[in-house]
Amino acid sequence: MQVAVRWKEKMQFEASNDSNDAIADIDISDPALEGEGKGQSPKQMFLQALAGCTGMDVIYILKRMHVNLPTKFWMEVHGETAETDPKVFTKIELFYHLNGPMEEDKLLRAIEMSQKTYCSLGAMVKRICDYSYEVHCNGKKIFPV
Repeated sequence: MQVAVRWKEKMQFEASNDSNDAIADIDISDPALEGEGKGQSPKQMFLQALAGCTGMDVIYILKRMHVNLPTKFWMEVHGETAETDPKVFTKIELFYHLNGPMEEDKLLRAIEMSQKTYCSLGAMVKRICDYSYEVHCNGKKIFPV
Protein backbone atom coordinates (compact mmCIF):
# COMPACT_ATOMS: atom_id res chain seq x y z
CA MET A 1 0.00 0.00 0.00
CA GLN A 2 1.29 3.41 -0.89
CA VAL A 3 -0.11 6.92 -1.01
CA ALA A 4 1.36 10.19 -2.18
CA VAL A 5 0.65 13.73 -1.09
CA ARG A 6 1.71 16.57 -3.36
CA TRP A 7 1.97 20.22 -2.36
CA LYS A 8 -0.08 22.52 -4.62
CA GLU A 9 0.25 25.98 -3.07
CA LYS A 10 -0.04 27.76 0.28
CA MET A 11 -1.29 25.06 2.67
CA GLN A 12 -3.03 23.03 -0.04
CA PHE A 13 -2.03 19.47 -0.85
CA GLU A 14 -3.48 16.77 -3.09
CA ALA A 15 -3.59 13.14 -1.99
CA SER A 16 -3.48 10.17 -4.36
CA ASN A 17 -3.12 6.43 -3.97
CA ASP A 18 -0.87 3.85 -5.60
CA SER A 19 -3.33 3.65 -8.51
CA ASN A 20 -2.65 7.37 -9.03
CA ASP A 21 -6.29 8.27 -8.41
CA ALA A 22 -6.77 11.75 -6.96
CA ILE A 23 -8.43 11.18 -3.61
CA ALA A 24 -8.91 14.52 -1.97
CA ASP A 25 -7.66 18.03 -1.57
CA ILE A 26 -6.15 18.74 1.82
CA ASP A 27 -6.10 22.22 3.36
CA ILE A 28 -6.62 23.92 6.66
CA SER A 29 -9.03 26.74 7.33
CA ASP A 30 -6.84 28.95 9.54
CA PRO A 31 -5.91 32.09 7.50
CA ALA A 32 -3.12 32.85 9.98
CA LEU A 33 -1.41 29.71 8.68
CA GLU A 34 -2.18 30.52 5.00
CA GLY A 35 -5.08 28.09 4.98
CA GLU A 36 -8.05 28.78 2.73
CA GLY A 37 -10.31 25.86 3.62
CA LYS A 38 -10.19 24.51 0.05
CA GLY A 39 -10.05 20.92 1.20
CA GLN A 40 -10.41 18.64 4.14
CA SER A 41 -8.07 18.89 7.07
CA PRO A 42 -5.86 15.90 7.84
CA LYS A 43 -7.84 15.30 11.04
CA GLN A 44 -11.13 15.28 9.13
CA MET A 45 -9.65 12.75 6.70
CA PHE A 46 -8.55 10.61 9.64
CA LEU A 47 -12.09 10.52 11.06
CA GLN A 48 -13.52 9.76 7.60
CA ALA A 49 -11.04 6.92 7.16
CA LEU A 50 -12.11 5.45 10.50
CA ALA A 51 -15.78 5.52 9.45
CA GLY A 52 -14.98 4.10 6.03
CA CYS A 53 -12.96 1.26 7.52
CA THR A 54 -15.67 0.05 9.89
CA GLY A 55 -18.46 0.79 7.40
CA MET A 56 -16.91 -1.50 4.80
CA ASP A 57 -16.52 -4.21 7.43
CA VAL A 58 -20.17 -3.96 8.46
CA ILE A 59 -21.50 -4.25 4.90
CA TYR A 60 -19.15 -7.13 4.09
CA ILE A 61 -20.11 -9.02 7.26
CA LEU A 62 -23.85 -8.46 6.70
CA LYS A 63 -23.49 -9.80 3.15
CA ARG A 64 -21.72 -12.89 4.49
CA MET A 65 -24.61 -13.37 6.96
CA HIS A 66 -27.06 -13.33 4.02
CA VAL A 67 -29.34 -10.78 5.71
CA ASN A 68 -31.11 -7.70 4.42
CA LEU A 69 -28.71 -4.85 3.84
CA PRO A 70 -29.69 -1.41 5.05
CA THR A 71 -31.49 0.83 2.60
CA LYS A 72 -29.55 3.76 4.08
CA PHE A 73 -26.31 3.65 6.04
CA TRP A 74 -24.23 6.56 7.23
CA MET A 75 -21.88 7.33 10.04
CA GLU A 76 -21.03 10.47 11.94
CA VAL A 77 -17.77 10.80 13.81
CA HIS A 78 -17.13 13.43 16.47
CA GLY A 79 -13.57 14.10 17.51
CA GLU A 80 -12.30 16.21 20.40
CA THR A 81 -8.72 17.43 20.43
CA ALA A 82 -6.29 18.64 23.03
CA GLU A 83 -6.12 22.40 23.65
CA THR A 84 -2.33 22.58 23.23
CA ASP A 85 0.08 21.35 20.58
CA PRO A 86 0.23 18.70 19.43
CA LYS A 87 -3.55 18.87 19.25
CA VAL A 88 -4.08 15.12 19.25
CA PHE A 89 -7.47 13.49 19.48
CA THR A 90 -8.48 12.98 23.10
CA LYS A 91 -11.92 11.51 22.42
CA ILE A 92 -13.63 10.03 19.36
CA GLU A 93 -17.29 9.02 19.15
CA LEU A 94 -18.65 7.12 16.16
CA PHE A 95 -22.38 7.01 15.45
CA TYR A 96 -23.75 4.36 13.08
CA HIS A 97 -27.12 5.15 11.46
CA LEU A 98 -28.91 2.43 9.52
CA ASN A 99 -32.39 2.34 8.04
CA GLY A 100 -34.31 -0.54 6.55
CA PRO A 101 -35.71 -3.93 7.49
CA MET A 102 -32.77 -5.01 9.65
CA GLU A 103 -32.30 -7.97 11.96
CA GLU A 104 -30.98 -5.96 14.91
CA ASP A 105 -29.17 -8.86 16.57
CA LYS A 106 -27.22 -9.63 13.40
CA LEU A 107 -26.57 -5.94 12.75
CA LEU A 108 -25.13 -5.55 16.25
CA ARG A 109 -23.03 -8.71 15.76
CA ALA A 110 -21.60 -7.35 12.49
CA ILE A 111 -20.70 -4.04 14.12
CA GLU A 112 -19.19 -5.81 17.12
CA MET A 113 -17.06 -7.98 14.81
CA SER A 114 -15.82 -4.86 13.02
CA GLN A 115 -15.10 -3.08 16.31
CA LYS A 116 -13.39 -5.99 18.06
CA THR A 117 -11.69 -7.88 15.23
CA TYR A 118 -11.54 -6.36 11.78
CA CYS A 119 -11.32 -2.56 11.72
CA SER A 120 -7.60 -1.82 11.88
CA LEU A 121 -8.11 1.93 12.19
CA GLY A 122 -10.50 1.41 15.08
CA ALA A 123 -7.90 -0.78 16.79
CA MET A 124 -5.34 2.03 16.44
CA VAL A 125 -7.76 4.68 17.69
CA LYS A 126 -8.49 2.66 20.83
CA ARG A 127 -4.78 2.85 21.65
CA ILE A 128 -4.51 6.64 21.37
CA CYS A 129 -7.66 8.11 22.93
CA ASP A 130 -11.05 7.50 24.48
CA TYR A 131 -13.24 5.83 21.86
CA SER A 132 -16.91 4.87 21.88
CA TYR A 133 -19.67 4.11 19.43
CA GLU A 134 -23.45 4.10 19.23
CA VAL A 135 -25.78 2.27 16.86
CA HIS A 136 -29.07 3.76 15.67
CA CYS A 137 -31.42 1.60 13.62
CA ASN A 138 -34.50 3.14 12.00
CA GLY A 139 -34.14 6.21 14.21
CA LYS A 140 -33.93 4.22 17.46
CA LYS A 141 -30.75 3.90 19.54
CA ILE A 142 -30.07 0.17 19.94
CA PHE A 143 -26.51 0.26 21.34
CA PRO A 144 -25.56 0.96 24.00
CA VAL A 145 -28.90 0.52 25.70
